[in-house]
Amino acid sequence: MIRSGAIEKKRLRELYRYRILDTPPEPEFDGLCDLVRSLLGADAAVITFQDADRSWCKASAGRHVVSLPRSTSVSEQAVIAGEAVVYEDLADEPLFREHPLVQGETGMRAAVGVPIEVKKGLCIGAVVALFDEPRQISIADIENLLRLTRAIIDRLHLRRIRIERELDQIARAKKDAEIAAQKWEIGKQRRLLEQTARLARIGGWEYEVGADRMIWSAEIYRLLELDETVAPPNLTALLSYCQEEAAGEVKRLIVRVLTRGESFETEIPLTTQSGRRRWARCVCEAEVQRGKVVRLLGTVQDTTLQRATEEEVNFIATHDMVTGLLNRAVFQERLDRALAFRTPARTVGLYLIDVDHFKSVNDTLGHHAGDVLLAEVGRRLREAVGELGIVARLGGDEFALMMPDCGGESELVAIGEQMMRGLQEPIAYDAESIPVTISVGIARAPSGTPADQLFKDADIALYEAKGEGRNRFVLFDRAMREAIELRHSILRAIRQAIDRGDLRLHYQPKYSLRTGVLAGFEALLRWHRPDGFIASPGFFGIALDDPQLGLAIGDLVIREAVRQAADWRARGVVFDHVAINVATPQFRRGDLCDCLTAALDEFGVPPAALMVEVTENVLLSKVADEVQTTLSQLAGKGIKIALDDFGTGYASLSHLKDFPVDLLKIDRSFVATLTEERESRSIVRGITALAHDLGIPVIAEGVETSAQRDMLRHFGVDFGQGYLFSRAMLPAQIETSGLVSMVATQARA
Repeated sequence: MIRSGAIEKKRLRELYRYRILDTPPEPEFDGLCDLVRSLLGADAAVITFQDADRSWCKASAGRHVVSLPRSTSVSEQAVIAGEAVVYEDLADEPLFREHPLVQGETGMRAAVGVPIEVKKGLCIGAVVALFDEPRQISIADIENLLRLTRAIIDRLHLRRIRIERELDQIARAKKDAEIAAQKWEIGKQRRLLEQTARLARIGGWEYEVGADRMIWSAEIYRLLELDETVAPPNLTALLSYCQEEAAGEVKRLIVRVLTRGESFETEIPLTTQSGRRRWARCVCEAEVQRGKVVRLLGTVQDTTLQRATEEEVNFIATHDMVTGLLNRAVFQERLDRALAFRTPARTVGLYLIDVDHFKSVNDTLGHHAGDVLLAEVGRRLREAVGELGIVARLGGDEFALMMPDCGGESELVAIGEQMMRGLQEPIAYDAESIPVTISVGIARAPSGTPADQLFKDADIALYEAKGEGRNRFVLFDRAMREAIELRHSILRAIRQAIDRGDLRLHYQPKYSLRTGVLAGFEALLRWHRPDGFIASPGFFGIALDDPQLGLAIGDLVIREAVRQAADWRARGVVFDHVAINVATPQFRRGDLCDCLTAALDEFGVPPAALMVEVTENVLLSKVADEVQTTLSQLAGKGIKIALDDFGTGYASLSHLKDFPVDLLKIDRSFVATLTEERESRSIVRGITALAHDLGIPVIAEGVETSAQRDMLRHFGVDFGQGYLFSRAMLPAQIETSGLVSMVATQARA
């Protein structure tokens, strides 16, 4: 049954934004269909999008399909369900029993479909795999289909971004064309008016030099708002209608005409009899008889409206229409000019300003509210800065301030504080009160510095301000640039390392301190660099914190650790478990339990053979609720949970009660000073006693000396790991070195 109402309208509106319907075949989507068949062993696969009354097929493999009735398609059932749907025998399903794709010798008998969910709750289509025979659909089949569907969603988002950019470019081009047309029209009108004025004597006048007498047409009376029944004033009195700043120049031109007989044409500002300001184009020629000027002839054209149109066009071309501030192009020109103006000790200051959480205002209150907010922010910034600098809107929620001669850091800080104070009060919108804060990056540079470099420095400072929690300003220093360059270098190197397979897992054995028996391994990530150096995560922790790379690395660790556990079990290596470290981004994604169980199922490893290590900081993060839910799910599956680095953070003891913990891990910082510091001994003894009272075994990491091992054993610590027993090694090294058995003998001594 096809859904109707507001949700369906919203879903269709979202679908149409991608402009995918009725488009020609694309190799990208066809290739994904082929990949669906290959991964699932399907006989046919389709990618469909659910229009108002049809299920339109963008790509198919194994069976040519163009369009189907929407209500009787597997795709529609997946869209309605909002999750994977499975039909192991379509002939048993009343909805599909009579379907043309099911009937006949070549009919399809089994299907699995996954919705294409581009936004939460908005499914615009589905990916469906079809089979010639009834088939039991596995979890792995569904997982593979889900992964491919995410790839399709990524491509759709890229397509939409490309469409929006194209539309934006078209809009800008149209605006530019309109401005150019306006300018051309103004030029054409000016030329026409000038020609008409000269030929037709519109607004004409004459001045008889000998008699000092003026003759005007009616148009000039109307221009100056004078009574047409009154005789025109003489030439000297006429000059009084010119505004003060232009009167001197007009006098000079008239003198040249009277003395030399030279004609002139100029545009002058006038003040009418009633005090109104107007512009007029004046043309004057001399009539010369026997070498003497006897008469002046001319025309006057009111150009006030034309002048206003020119100013309006110029304003549109140079200003942002929402805020009335200068636009990016003009701001860039002013910044270039300020930096190019070389004077000793001159420093140019640049502020890059972002409105915090502006997108949420647009999403919740609408774009009109967003425009009101931007206009008010622009007004307050201009008010805070006054005449000291130039404020502009660069686009979106980005503003900029330039101080052409800013002095020292104290002046930059003072302006920054002034801007922050100016935005403390919420902005009123209808019945709403919108709180507004800004993040500001500040940089300065001497004249002669390239503008691009100053922009980069301010942008780096803005990045720091956002990273420190927003609602603040940060001054740029060179260390920030070096940190950004180092970050980009590390991220680039780790992406290459993932592609080359240079990120590998080393395994450090864990032993029972009481019996010396091998208890398990901890999987530790290492980067095998091309120069031969093996780096620990301390060298590339930036990559682990990156939202995309961190997840990619986490997925790599899960799959490789479970695969290695399966390999060892298959070859008879005796161990209890392999432990992996899980970071906050993997909990934030929300599918950690599914990823782990899928890997265990794929490689046939029992859940008890896997341990997940979580630090105190993860328990205290913003996703603590998701962490607790996920850990409970993992514990329910039989996967062990270890609390890592215990005692170094700020976790409450209640976490030992609230979270399912199978093992408590004492941080190496306490073990390192165990034999020298009484405080460390007291902490280790207390943690061990507390954990044992709760029925939780304890392991100490970083055990490097026999004295540490003996003291830990005396305190009742159950397990240990560290260089005393073995360093972390590649699987092949563990299997061939004989170190495990040798360490086991040493541990029992």
